[in-house]
Amino acid sequence: MIAKTNKIIKRIAFFGDANLPDNDSSCILAKETAKLLAENDYIVVNGGGPGIMKASTDGAALGGGKVELVIIDPKHEPGNYEGSDKENMEYADKIYNTKNIHERVSKLVEIADAFVIFKGGTGTLAEVGLVWELAKFEFGHHEPLIFVGKEWELIVKDIINKMHFEEKEKRVVATVETPVEVLKALRQVEN
Repeated sequence: MIAKTNKIIKRIAFFGDANLPDNDSSCILAKETAKLLAENDYIVVNGGGPGIMKASTDGAALGGGKVELVIIDPKHEPGNYEGSDKENMEYADKIYNTKNIHERVSKLVEIADAFVIFKGGTGTLAEVGLVWELAKFEFGHHEPLIFVGKEWELIVKDIINKMHFEEKEKRVVATVETPVEVLKALRQVEN
């Protein structure tokens, strides 16, 4: 069971693949999750790009919620960066501009109170490693990680069981399959 935190959870960061089409099952799941969270007064936060990020913005819009984006200033975007999605940016209530990928990830981590993680690549794994470690060090005042989708259950279980994790590191995460389960996990961790 995921551990309670005394952190007030308001902003939920969405992590996942930028290269997924709108009709991918993970994008549909992210959109439905963001809609439900927006309807329950959570603010959706993402990196301003396409794929899972855009899907979460679309879901927040459907739920009448707010969106905050953290982007790399277009003047500083590296060549292999997915870029910022113009439609994503049009709906945003607030946009934070950063100079590079490190600042972007740092700002996302700084403003988020919890993380929902969908199917992704190495960028998603890097983000997961960082926020999981921070949750360990801030245990009790941590930002929970909620892995969303069937593929995560075995992956997270293997990481926890086959690596050398402290007990508290195991208790800052949850794996779920539906938007309702995401909302339930968030409510479980709040004091």
